[in-house]
Amino acid sequence: MSNARLLLVMLLCASPAVLFFDGPIMHGLVAGVAALGLAAVSRAMRPGETEFLLSFARSATLLAAIPALWMLIQVLPLGLFAHPIWASTEAAIGHSVMGTISIDIGASVMALGQYLTIAAIGLWSAAVAVDRQRAEWILFALMAATALIGLALLTMKFFGVASLDSGNASFEEMQAIDCVALGIIIAAAAGIRTLERYETRHASPHRSVAVLWCTFAACAGAIALCAVALIVEARDATLIAAAFGVIALVAVVCIRRLGLGTWGILAIALPVVGIAAFLVAENPGLRTNSFALAFTVESPASVISMTQRILDDAPLPGTGAGTFAAIAPVYRDSEDRTVVSTGPTAAATVAVELGRPMFWLIVATMAGSIYVLLRASLRRGRDSFYPMAGAGCLVTLLFLCFMNPGALGTAAATITAAVLGLAVAQSRSRTVQQ
Repeated sequence: MSNARLLLVMLLCASPAVLFFDGPIMHGLVAGVAALGLAAVSRAMRPGETEFLLSFARSATLLAAIPALWMLIQVLPLGLFAHPIWASTEAAIGHSVMGTISIDIGASVMALGQYLTIAAIGLWSAAVAVDRQRAEWILFALMAATALIGLALLTMKFFGVASLDSGNASFEEMQAIDCVALGIIIAAAAGIRTLERYETRHASPHRSVAVLWCTFAACAGAIALCAVALIVEARDATLIAAAFGVIALVAVVCIRRLGLGTWGILAIALPVVGIAAFLVAENPGLRTNSFALAFTVESPASVISMTQRILDDAPLPGTGAGTFAAIAPVYRDSEDRTVVSTGPTAAATVAVELGRPMFWLIVATMAGSIYVLLRASLRRGRDSFYPMAGAGCLVTLLFLCFMNPGALGTAAATITAAVLGLAVAQSRSRTVQQ
């Protein structure tokens, strides 16, 4: 199992390189590494670990399979709900064509492959993280990866290579911002873990206090680095998204430490939910754009208006996974030469490609997963910081999906999958024998 753990740590630590060299070749490399990791896990897992993994992996796998199944249906020549483009194609060539929901079958197959790769990384992370010591390796690898991305952002800012203040940020920059926002929560969870280990050091005499303090200093440094990168590069809306994830983390710590009951939980949760609802309702973008576009913060106005037209015309079943880049030129203004591969937000891209019903199902699944992980962190005895981190990252990611498309990037998706796999695997105590 050490090989599977080492390979996963190497993949996570390579996330900065994956981010800045994202593309088809990188997708293939990540898919190959994920396949090797799953093969190593399947060979090395002990029966007790496998039994524990299956006890919680079935439901998570079924949920993850729903979007994949829909992507597969979109490329099948069933004729049902076929996009109108195929009727035009049939009229143009004068031959019968069995249409599909997707307007670009090749792009949809590629998107399905990328989604399955990310799902495989989540399963790989969960399998490795069933052991507490291996879970710590994943947590600190995630912290190191996001801190390196934050350092890269600050370096780019210092040398004037790029800036998100221009309102025309690249996809890589927005993906980096999402990774750094998640990095604050991950580093905070690692810091909580270190403090808890310090408090229980008497139960483990071999544990070095000096090492614990050095580890805590590293966690604090990672938090500071990611926070500075966000403050320097990100917009206020992105800072609010990161803040809500941190608030979720802090709220769980307070509830556990103070032993608050149901009323105490409500006293913390209701004001936070109320503030979030107020910020959403008062957003001026809701008056002119759809909900999936109302909160975008980094895209030019021309791209936003183009995406709004696409959303207005998109059929309920969607245009097919990975097809936004193919359909965008049709709706682009004649004077506009901007080349886009995704919508201004991840939410808008998913709503166009997979359709609004699947989009809202995904949003509901994310909200339900936040509740499940928060409940698990309150019920967990020790190591509650793992599901706590997963819930906090999901809260922030849910906000960010309505602000920029960064969550669709390979590096951001890899980090998210690893965090969720780690959180789910450690969401309850392991009762089988090691």
